[in-house]
Amino acid sequence: MKSMRTLVLVGLAILTPLSALAAPKVVYVRCGKLIFDAEKPPIANAGVVITDGKVTAVGADVTAPAGAEEIDLSSYTVMPGLIDAHTHIWSGAFGSTPSSGLALLRGTKAVSYALSSGIVAMRVLGTSDFIDVSLHEAIDEGTIPGPHMVPAAHAISIIGGHGDFFSQPVQFPLTDYYTPLNGFINSPDDAEKAVHLQIKYGAKVIKVLASGGVLSPLDSPTAEQVSPEELRVIVEQAHMDHLKVAAHAENLMTILAALHAGVDSIEHGSELNAETIDYMKSHHVTLVPTVYIVDNLMQNGEKMRMPSYVLKKANEVGVKQLASYKLALQSGVYIAAGSDQSYEPGQGTGRDEVMSEVKFGMSPQQALVTATKHGAELLGIDDLLGTVAVGKEGDLVAVEGDPYSDIRVLENVRAVVYQGRTIPPANRK
Repeated sequence: MKSMRTLVLVGLAILTPLSALAAPKVVYVRCGKLIFDAEKPPIANAGVVITDGKVTAVGADVTAPAGAEEIDLSSYTVMPGLIDAHTHIWSGAFGSTPSSGLALLRGTKAVSYALSSGIVAMRVLGTSDFIDVSLHEAIDEGTIPGPHMVPAAHAISIIGGHGDFFSQPVQFPLTDYYTPLNGFINSPDDAEKAVHLQIKYGAKVIKVLASGGVLSPLDSPTAEQVSPEELRVIVEQAHMDHLKVAAHAENLMTILAALHAGVDSIEHGSELNAETIDYMKSHHVTLVPTVYIVDNLMQNGEKMRMPSYVLKKANEVGVKQLASYKLALQSGVYIAAGSDQSYEPGQGTGRDEVMSEVKFGMSPQQALVTATKHGAELLGIDDLLGTVAVGKEGDLVAVEGDPYSDIRVLENVRAVVYQGRTIPPANRK
């Protein structure tokens, strides 16, 4: 028979959380130069203390606590983990239609690649079969490695619009596919249902394909696809649930309709003008210009063996999109970095978007702000990410050289620290 003392001790162990019984994990990161906030000058010879995944001390005078694990990045420039505000999830070659199971397995590889690339948060703006929601939940519970994720589930589209890649003949039964659950709408009522269903099954942001696009086979970027009334319903329903709305909008009329409906971000924004820019600035609407993908398609689309319709549309819209980006930059529109990449291992990432922003007119410091502080605000996680500060998550990226003077040092990341743990870095070269 157990003694009373033993029973009391067992009872305390049952009632006490395991985290309280274990000693805290303390990590000390020694930095050669620390960009703790991309809007401010860096700190030389700084230290960062990360306790149980959160920053507990940072600065030039911070030394290693007794017994702390040490990570020596004194040869590198260290900055906050990067945020990609417009992504998708790789599930195979362009145009392939894998099963949901295979797509999900490939997706686990994509999110691991994202994290190894220094991407500590990503907003996924459209997948099939709620794959992004599944990945988000698996990452959060620790089943698979990956960055913080804000999933949109199915992007909302019209039939035959930018979200329609269905290639079966007309004889194929379509009623079970073209539904609000799958993101397809034909009316304001459908739009309301589509928002509710995405939220029910895990969406944390709503994506609406308000215009046609480049990669879709059936439409044109010049097409206005979701009516102003449908847009208003989508925004109203999402905002009632405290979710933001991201609008894929390529042409001027669609951009105007999306802005007047109250969307929170314009994705691509290929035909901005003075009116749209003034509206975006006065209503704090973020532009996610996705300059890398359009530039890459224009420069390398043939090598990538993209279909002829993609090459034609990319070249037509690309010139407009880059000019629109430069106008937005000159006018002071709030910009967040989004690569529009699917994170196929070894391919483009948010780092490429940052470098492309600089290629087309941003200063390196401005570009780093778009991929840290601005991205964190747009995703609604600026209390957690975006800067290296006490109380925020211990996420760091180290590069060799000074990204403020040469943004191309992002091509070769030397170290990634996520929640105080080192992650093997991934580079394309």
